[in-house]
Amino acid sequence: MAEQTTAPTAAERTYTVADYLFDRVAETPATDVFGVPGDFNLPFLDNILSHPSLRWVGNTNELNAGYCADAYARVRGFAAMVTTFGVGELSAINATAGSYAEYAPVLHIVGAPSRATQASGRKVHHTLGDGRFNHFFDMAAEVTCAQAWLTPANAAGEIDRVIRTMLTERRPGYLVLSPDVARAPIYRPDDEITAKRPAVSSRAAVEAFKDAAREFLAGKQTTILADLLVHRLGGWEHFKELIESTDLPYATLAWGKTLVDERSPRFAGVYAGAASKPAAKGAVENAERLITLGVEFTDNTTAGFSTNLDDARIIEVEAQQASVGGRAFAPIHIVDAMDALTEVLGEEGSAQAYPLGEFSAPEKQRAADDAPLEQNDLWTIASEWLPTDSIVIADQGTSFFGMADRHMPAGSMFIGQPLWGSIGYSVPAALGAGLADRSRRPVLLVGDGSALLTIQEVATMVREGLNPIVLVINNSGYTVERAIHGADQYYNDIPTTHWELIPAAFGGDESTTQVSRAATAGELKRALQDAEKASEKLALVEVITDRDDIPTLLAATTEALAKNARS
Repeated sequence: MAEQTTAPTAAERTYTVADYLFDRVAETPATDVFGVPGDFNLPFLDNILSHPSLRWVGNTNELNAGYCADAYARVRGFAAMVTTFGVGELSAINATAGSYAEYAPVLHIVGAPSRATQASGRKVHHTLGDGRFNHFFDMAAEVTCAQAWLTPANAAGEIDRVIRTMLTERRPGYLVLSPDVARAPIYRPDDEITAKRPAVSSRAAVEAFKDAAREFLAGKQTTILADLLVHRLGGWEHFKELIESTDLPYATLAWGKTLVDERSPRFAGVYAGAASKPAAKGAVENAERLITLGVEFTDNTTAGFSTNLDDARIIEVEAQQASVGGRAFAPIHIVDAMDALTEVLGEEGSAQAYPLGEFSAPEKQRAADDAPLEQNDLWTIASEWLPTDSIVIADQGTSFFGMADRHMPAGSMFIGQPLWGSIGYSVPAALGAGLADRSRRPVLLVGDGSALLTIQEVATMVREGLNPIVLVINNSGYTVERAIHGADQYYNDIPTTHWELIPAAFGGDESTTQVSRAATAGELKRALQDAEKASEKLALVEVITDRDDIPTLLAATTEALAKNARS
């Protein structure tokens, strides 16, 4: 059948596969689509531009688009990005792998050569030149929860399957769309993509779990330990109800930071294995019973797996099952398990609160305001200053570990990447978080080495009119790597950068950006106050600390990681 060569009028335009796809995306929480244009995706980028509910946000490269979409998905619950075949999608696959590891549902839409071109087996640009077009599809399958190569015949069913799987598993999905398939006619859907409920728990399993938990907790001193899956799997409101229904103390891992009110006397602190402060370590490791909710232990969040926990005293709630003292109950969705525990803990004679003793007080500033700024004081000052509605994005280095054990205000949100740990993540992530919720001001914490990887996304922030507060920690290189190995080695050095020129280099001026520098505690306090006052501007603060100075938690963690590397 000959392809249509003349564009129909708006009144007579055929409803196409591309229309269907982006209508489905618009039914999710996403309203922005990220990516980079390429010749294989250009025709259906027009569908995004003409869509009444979607907006195209072009990024400076595909990797940045993936990081941006990742943070957007963490805030909104879903994100979408578009790249071209081969070169574009492989640039983004690092970010997609991070989204998979850390449960961020990002739909990656790849523009591919036409079906006729694929059938010809010719050496086409953006391919490996061997006539095979499925190499990258196979790669993507390792880091996505659902994939599909769209055709006119399968498009509706496969688009729906991939998006629904993503919404259930909260992980990335992958669709390949050729321009000729994008133009193919298709019928409109009858119902919304989000209408189908996620996996349902077994009622019998839930009742058995409640009975076992009731007996297990009766009269026992108990602590709650929560982590990121509570948020990622849509259970935060249920978790909040559980916390408010009991007087039990609670802790989180750094991965689940800001799930709870960290300035409450019930907050034991951030648990980090042997690197934990005494209050958190005691509450988690010494309680007669420990309830873990959505917890996933990683080397970075437990100082090299230095935990001292006994399964025999733990109620463990995971994504699709719960266990009591090692006895598993499934299928139970994390939300239903938390609701069951809320009921049990509200009963007379249930668990008692583990006695915290001395409250886990926030860190205090150590050096004088006019003394050279130290890392520990940097993060203490930053955490005390933070506005309550901040979205804090910290790169995986001194920034993440410096803030991880500081108390942040209720209502704030903390975004890091402690499992995947890809440096440079935070700059595009701040863009994604800022676009996901323009009512909240992003606070970006990034080291100079990490910033150099992705700093060009500041240009997109300026273009989009975002107002993040950006703290660039200038400590002359890869300090987190120096702490692990090679403190004085050349490979941990980075090029000298004039950070004060970055906003102007990427399109900022006095009306849209502000720059300051802080080398003492007093200067940092003033810079933060000035940045807060410049509420409509991107405010970049260059923060000077010593090359080898690291926060306490990072020192303990890198020591454990270095020990593991030697063993």
